[in-house]
Amino acid sequence: MKRMLFAAALLLGGGCASSGTSSAPSGPLSVGTLVVEPRADIDAGRYVGVIEETEAAALSFPTSGTILRMSAEEGDRVRRGDLIAELDPTSARQTFEATEAALGQARDACARLRQLHDANSLPEVQWIEAQTRLRQAEAAFGIARKNLDNCKLYAPFSGVVGTKRAAVGETAMPGVPVVTLLEIGSVKVRFSVPEQEIAAISADSRVTLRVPALGDSLFTAGPVEKGAVANPAAHTYDVRAVLPNPGAKLLPGMVCHVTVVPAGAVEEIAVPVRAVQQAGDGSRFVWCVKGDSVVRAEVRTGRFVGNEVVIESGLRAGERIVTDGMQKIGQGSKVSLR
Repeated sequence: MKRMLFAAALLLGGGCASSGTSSAPSGPLSVGTLVVEPRADIDAGRYVGVIEETEAAALSFPTSGTILRMSAEEGDRVRRGDLIAELDPTSARQTFEATEAALGQARDACARLRQLHDANSLPEVQWIEAQTRLRQAEAAFGIARKNLDNCKLYAPFSGVVGTKRAAVGETAMPGVPVVTLLEIGSVKVRFSVPEQEIAAISADSRVTLRVPALGDSLFTAGPVEKGAVANPAAHTYDVRAVLPNPGAKLLPGMVCHVTVVPAGAVEEIAVPVRAVQQAGDGSRFVWCVKGDSVVRAEVRTGRFVGNEVVIESGLRAGERIVTDGMQKIGQGSKVSLR
């Protein structure tokens, strides 16, 4: 069906040019042209993707308390070990000081009783009880010190603060996220691929993307990671590829246009379907620009790829062909380039 439509387009587009001759116009005809170049992305898949962080963490306090300070805001870049937030340490510090005093007392008691124990003047049961009280004091001191340390929340890795979920004065609960931290030193592009196209994508496929939010800047990603579970409603698979992000220009959520070139793709020449004409004998040709005029070049066409057709023979890289305005031109017609 596609080839029948293509043939009909050739007959309609060819018009009086199908014979390769036409009456000479009064002046040069304005035509649109294209310089043909071999491309490896003719069979590339094109998808819409979104930028994602490489790693994300929801940071929370392991203990409850009132938030005293938030040292980072949404969008702030932080380094590993930077302070993110802090709880009011008053209660934790008092507990720590109390356990520190109890530990000192237990150590002093053990030191005094050791002399009696070494002189065999102390019952063994009292010595064991003193050692037990010392270990209990040491454990309580360790817990209190950790609880005091836990009043400060630090960044576990370098990244960007995503969402801030708490504010100064609120009560933080154990395990409830306060902020999210995103690692964007490198990012991932995620896009959905229909199940009938997923087999053509491999780890060695070449992935490029353009990001409209960054002025259609071109980026290269890889290697490719294919999801193993399909979306049951859309019958698509999620595919991801990692790309470096110097300067952190790529931010999570940015939409991009993804091109995936299959591994081992060879370079071929493809031209718009409208550029190919059909002569009365059924042969196909294009108009090649030579200087300020055009000549007919017979071509052999191959498969269709979207609105283009692959040229198997008849054209060389670097040749300029007419793509628009060929209805009134003929062999040797003078033309001017738009």
